[in-house]
Amino acid sequence: MKQAVIYTRFSPRPDADTSKSCEQQEGRCIAYCKKMGHEIWEYFPDKNVSGKTLCRPALKAMLESLKPGMVVVVDTGDRLARDMLVELTIIHQIERAGCTIEYADGSPSRTTPESRLFRGILAAFAQYERERYAARTKAGLKKKRERGEWQGKPPIGWQYDKASKRLVENPLEQAAIIFIKQEAKLGKNSNEIAEFINAHYSSKIRGKPWSARTIRKILAQS
Repeated sequence: MKQAVIYTRFSPRPDADTSKSCEQQEGRCIAYCKKMGHEIWEYFPDKNVSGKTLCRPALKAMLESLKPGMVVVVDTGDRLARDMLVELTIIHQIERAGCTIEYADGSPSRTTPESRLFRGILAAFAQYERERYAARTKAGLKKKRERGEWQGKPPIGWQYDKASKRLVENPLEQAAIIFIKQEAKLGKNSNEIAEFINAHYSSKIRGKPWSARTIRKILAQS
């Protein structure tokens, strides 16, 4: 019976698949360990962490906990990493510790030259697709700039108009900006101005109360 550590990773984003949450991954990994007869030693979940970086708290703790003969169980390859170099680095560290890695979805591990080649090819194709997607996104943003369309988050005092695809003034925020500048000229600091606006006006900044930090930002830009 091998001792197993389970590593999971999830990075929430608008298009994220909730079936890949750490809890869902853990359940599949537990079922896999029972099937293979592995004794689960510890769990290492990384939440809200990109698969393109090695700087992950749970990953670091997992690698430091490894003892020769252990097996690292991961749900799928992309939960371990989303970058070929990062993936190869992690696997190298696991193997250097005298351990192996297995995938709950049945993907081949790197225990033979053939499986190493297969995983390398898949990782290379995955990275190629990510780079193509990034290139298409960059080209699309460039075309928007050339058409004069706004990109990104509107600055304070402005809002995005879907019809024209351009910025238009936000009347409530513009009025607040004028008030903030007037109060600052009277000698009030950002904390005092924020407290007054939140106490006497119903208008908010992007749905949230006005903060001293936001007011300092406005004053710095004036």
